[in-house]
Amino acid sequence: MEPRQCHVVGLVLCLVGGLVTVASLALAGAFGIAVLALAATGSFALALSNVSDREPFDIEPTLSYRVATWGGAVLSLALGLLMLGVGIYSFVTFG
Repeated sequence: MEPRQCHVVGLVLCLVGGLVTVASLALAGAFGIAVLALAATGSFALALSNVSDREPFDIEPTLSYRVATWGGAVLSLALGLLMLGVGIYSFVTFG
């Protein structure tokens, strides 16, 4: 799996987790907070639209570039799983 694909998977997990959190807040009756959470979840959709679909062809990737790219991809996956877990926990608690 390439780093770009890891970023996409992590962002999709964040988006799903955010939407589950919004649904649980709406079911709990906190509509104002649900609207704010929906707006915040939109940032994941914007980030998803900004993921590049190709490698830069004019540079030779250095070791530090590869390490930083993979580090960001792993962080994105970890935060995506965390956000999905928070969303499911919120839904079970408030929904």
